[in-house]
Order: sequence, then C-alpha cells, then structure tokens
Amino acid sequence: MKFELNNSFDDNVALFKAEAEKIDPECAKILFDNLGLLDTGGDAAPSRATIGEFHKAVLTALETLAKPPEGDKS
Repeated sequence: MKFELNNSFDDNVALFKAEAEKIDPECAKILFDNLGLLDTGGDAAPSRATIGEFHKAVLTALETLAKPPEGDKS
C-alpha cells in the first residue's frame, strides 16, 4: 500500500483501513472503533491520559477477542 501525497488525510486513512481489513479484519475493527479516542478536535496532541485510555480500550477488546466463547472447552 502506498499513501498518495495528493490525497486528503481522510482518504489516506481510508486506504490504510481497507488494507488493514484485508490483513486482519477483527484487529482492524478494534483499531478503527477506538481511533476516535485519540481525536482531540484540534491541533493539540492527545494527552498521556487520552493515549492511555486508547491503549486500555484496545487491550480490553483484544483480550475479549482472545477469549474462547462461553461453553467452549478449547
């Protein structure tokens, strides 16, 4: 995948999302479901607390994904 310099940021994010979904749809969903947590709505970078919340949300989702379904003895 190659980002296009003439594309908008959103267009390149869409390209990245499509490529990530091809590689691992479940992990791509977790990433993009939680990516909004990092959006500060301005030019300011996300705070450490905000980044920590993003990490926590992604980790929780990954741990849930790794658990076998109820009743599964695997």
